[in-house]
Amino acid sequence: MTALSVLLAVLAVGAGAYAVKHIHPFAFPVWLTPLLEAPTRRLFFDRERAVEWSGLAPGMRALEIGPGGGYVTEPAAARLGPNGRLVCLDLQIGMLRKVRDRLGPAAPALVCASGSALPFRAGVFDLVFMVAVFGEIPDKHGAVREYARVLRPGGTLAVTEHLPDPDYTRSAALCRLIAPHGFAPERCMGSWVHYTYRFTRA
Repeated sequence: MTALSVLLAVLAVGAGAYAVKHIHPFAFPVWLTPLLEAPTRRLFFDRERAVEWSGLAPGMRALEIGPGGGYVTEPAAARLGPNGRLVCLDLQIGMLRKVRDRLGPAAPALVCASGSALPFRAGVFDLVFMVAVFGEIPDKHGAVREYARVLRPGGTLAVTEHLPDPDYTRSAALCRLIAPHGFAPERCMGSWVHYTYRFTRA
């Protein structure tokens, strides 16, 4: 088998996975989390920049949707500081265990629940953020309505997307999905390869 045929096969598999994930979204498998930690990811994704762009600040009450193994959770918790509060929500208990193992006693509150059915009171968070997760949620409209519910008035929803994530959502499509549910587009930072879009709860 030639190098070209191998490349074409890889591209075909990747394109197939991309199509399947967009038609039938599903959560990133726990057993694939080493890919999220791969050194090559740093070539196209800067976790510290994603945390900065998301608008996290000391003392905030923040909710992270889909923390994976805690790759972004770690710098997010550090930015919130001792007076802040971070809650991580994931559909898969295995992911939350990875966050706990990674951060140990410094691990934030961990909640196993769906990203479109949040078990929190209304208006309890200053910020809801997610990184490379939005495309995995089957009921996106229901999820955005829930984010609006748990955010205080004037609170922020921050969505970070980057390639080559198979669930990648274009910024224009993201805005069309989120804006009708009580959010005003605030700012989009980065480029089409790696961006964070912030929305303000009206």
